[in-house]
Amino acid sequence: MQCCEVPSPRSRSFRSVCEERTAKRFTSGPDIRMKIMAQLEIGDKVPDFTARCVWNKVFTLSSMLNETDVLLYFYPANYGLMCTWYSEQMNEFYDHFENIGVTVFHVNPESAENHRAWMGRVASMYDHISDADQNISRMFGMLVGPSYVKEPLTNRGFALIDKDMTLRYIWRAEMPADIVDLRSLIVTINEILNGG
Repeated sequence: MQCCEVPSPRSRSFRSVCEERTAKRFTSGPDIRMKIMAQLEIGDKVPDFTARCVWNKVFTLSSMLNETDVLLYFYPANYGLMCTWYSEQMNEFYDHFENIGVTVFHVNPESAENHRAWMGRVASMYDHISDADQNISRMFGMLVGPSYVKEPLTNRGFALIDKDMTLRYIWRAEMPADIVDLRSLIVTINEILNGG
């Protein structure tokens, strides 16, 4: 089994377990109709934003882009079956991301305190951003609902922002349990940043 494979990730039983857990978490509250909002696409300038994070306390996109290109990894929630497995997989690729000059940040609506506990559990090598109001997820088109869940849910996805604050790559899962092969992702990002 290759390091980026999971036993039957698209099998009905595996997917139904993930969907069932997600549905249980997001079944309370009013039926929210999501507004169709303009979302960023490749080539767009990304507006600057600031949010709470764990290691640096505050993440400001423009400040971070002074040092490195940024890859945002969006995911539904801490402690989920798929999110746990995928975060552990991402740890194995930390040096690969660093070698191509990209700093990865994990993003979801959990609090910075929850992220801190989660990072300890999965020994995460990446800082985590708290998107409590889901404005970052919304800006990048990373929300799903209400047909899938009653409340908007941060979807799984990746967004690459270069030092000019331009969105260079975006991948959005069709379903939150979908994943992208990390080896392929690193090759693609390296080619994009090096004009390949």
